[in-house]
Amino acid sequence: MSSCRRERLAALGSYSIELLCPEDAKYVVEFYSSLDAFSLYYRFLGIFKDFEGHARRLFSGQCNYAIGAFLGNDIVALGEGFSDCRSAELAFAVKEEHRRRGLATVIAALLILEAYRRGIKTMEAYMHGDNYAAIRIGEKVGLNLECEGDVYHGKAEVAKIRDRCLNAIREKGGSLEPWYLEAIASVKP
Repeated sequence: MSSCRRERLAALGSYSIELLCPEDAKYVVEFYSSLDAFSLYYRFLGIFKDFEGHARRLFSGQCNYAIGAFLGNDIVALGEGFSDCRSAELAFAVKEEHRRRGLATVIAALLILEAYRRGIKTMEAYMHGDNYAAIRIGEKVGLNLECEGDVYHGKAEVAKIRDRCLNAIREKGGSLEPWYLEAIASVKP
């Protein structure tokens, strides 16, 4: 049995944004199973269907982490940080009916803040060149994006973009839990 318990990191309106535990793998599978093919293509940059295997890999890595935006008991947005404990790659997706509410920006910013809290030094992301919303979010949170064919690749030191991420959350109307804000403030870069 795991000692992990899901923790609320932030709120955005009616959404509770929480750090997930391995026991939440079923939510990850349900979330991806509910997305349309177009959204899955943008998230995985190709055709992908092994959601159970993906959730196992996500929660088996010692430094990987996932953040879900819940509305009631359902995840409506999901962000993942795949990490080797020195650097991490972020990825996120939002159910279509919950887009344009700031969830993706808040999740991306929280993925970076969580990397900062864990002592991970560098964050990067890959975004499809036609996914204009994701590209704007990458720019907003401070990833230095460059076009590489039909994919944008962004990378930044998390300590240098931490404040930008805090501002992005505030601009979208989100609020961090007091314990989490304190935890981030106590990190020595």
